[in-house]
Amino acid sequence: MAEVEGIGGVFIESDDAARLAKWYGDVLGIELEGNPEEGGFYRVFWTRDLETSVKRANPVFAINQSKERGTKKGVGLTINFRVDDLDVYLDQMRAKKVAIEEKILVWEYGKHAWIHDLDGNRIELYEEILMDEDK
Repeated sequence: MAEVEGIGGVFIESDDAARLAKWYGDVLGIELEGNPEEGGFYRVFWTRDLETSVKRANPVFAINQSKERGTKKGVGLTINFRVDDLDVYLDQMRAKKVAIEEKILVWEYGKHAWIHDLDGNRIELYEEILMDEDK
């Protein structure tokens, strides 16, 4: 049986892809490259295969220019980004005047907090807590 192994990509449609790509760069520090053929922007995140240690281009994050104006804002989309230090990252968001949802979840596997981008898409920020294999 085949199974899902991770995120292959996140794709957002926006009425103003350039404006939203700039927000992701300015606020979250995710610099995106322009895609001149489609008028969108993208970033490839590099990962390493756990079994072979081979570095691979996966997943991709893209903001595409809507082909039709009036895209519904933030409908049914949450993007999850792993961060290395959630508390420090949230301080950075506060300094940039980004509203942080009130609930912050902390449990044995990680910490979670939520913000929204300019189009209303929900963004989950996640700091993984690595388990000690000797326990």
